[in-house]
Amino acid sequence: MKKLWSVLLAVLLTMSLLTGCGASDTETKGTEEAENSSGSGETTFGITPMEEATTINLGYFSGTLHAVPFYIMEQEGFLDELNMEFEYQSFVNGPAMMEASSSWDICSTGGPGGISGVLGYDVSIIGVCDNDSMLNLYVREDSPIYKAGKGHVEDYPDIYGTPEDWKGTTWILPVGTTMHKVLGSTLEKLGLTLDDVNVINMDVTSALSAFKAGEADGLGVWISVALSAEEAGFKKVGGAKINKDMIPSVLVATDEALETKYEAICKLYELYYRTVEWCYDHPKEFAQHFYDTCEIEGIACSEDVAKKITESFESYDLEYMLDYMTTECDDDAGLAKRKISTAERDILNLFDFFKGLDMYTEEDRDFIIDNNKITNVVVETIKSEATETENEA
Repeated sequence: MKKLWSVLLAVLLTMSLLTGCGASDTETKGTEEAENSSGSGETTFGITPMEEATTINLGYFSGTLHAVPFYIMEQEGFLDELNMEFEYQSFVNGPAMMEASSSWDICSTGGPGGISGVLGYDVSIIGVCDNDSMLNLYVREDSPIYKAGKGHVEDYPDIYGTPEDWKGTTWILPVGTTMHKVLGSTLEKLGLTLDDVNVINMDVTSALSAFKAGEADGLGVWISVALSAEEAGFKKVGGAKINKDMIPSVLVATDEALETKYEAICKLYELYYRTVEWCYDHPKEFAQHFYDTCEIEGIACSEDVAKKITESFESYDLEYMLDYMTTECDDDAGLAKRKISTAERDILNLFDFFKGLDMYTEEDRDFIIDNNKITNVVVETIKSEATETENEA
């Protein structure tokens, strides 16, 4: 996000020229910021600041909702209150982010990116950001799937078409991603499998262009590209929300950061979910911040689209995450040799889909579980510190 800094510097310079340096409100604000940045003074969410100024190398996933809380905590001053700052590294896909894991301390990414990361690099999943629900399947208005209408699938009344309508169709979407998972899930509910359709691998932007040009029978795209597909007149016939799919995006930290910047990672973790809560309390500001990040990162978006996208955000507050990462349950696949957390269960269910595509092995699954690569260590620390604070009160 190098462009971010040039924009901010320009804004700051303009403000200094317009306001001068003698206003009393500016002096008051500066005094408050100085108190916070030195590790003293109150913070918005009651999180104790770092004693020493700390830089966090942030892997920023451009154009995604799960990354925006990082940007917001910086822009709203929450991060500065904790005596912390970001050094941004921007990415547009999970695999590239994982390959560059030596350049960042913490990031948010889609579930598939997190899975590939813990298997191929020295990183661990430490939390779940949101349920990635804006993953949709589209057809043209004259498609037999759309013409058949919805209501043919028991328990999933908003899926369009019959199994016969779907069988043999060709779909363009990014293979090996959550979008691929949604197509597979939709077919499963129709009593079909991925073997019953043809899939062409293409990134979402290229896929939309190809579909507009007449290629394929169906299209799988997400977030702002999904809204662009609807604006182009294509008809939604399935999707993650329609399927009631749990598609987790995740918080990932490098093992090195968990060792050398552990205190800062714990504070940043808590701040992330407190900022999520702020987003729900300030929907207009949330939408504006998302639009601003897209402008900075060169992601096609309008203010109206930003509003629609942020309204679809399905994230969690801190209290929920503390339970989600620690509550134990059985492995849905019955393969784990121990109880697993609900977070592990949901991520492993996503893993099992890709394992079914021969992308991963049983040994990979065992590695994730046996090495606690979906770890609740940060959550346990936050819970422990909260208990100590309550006992002291």
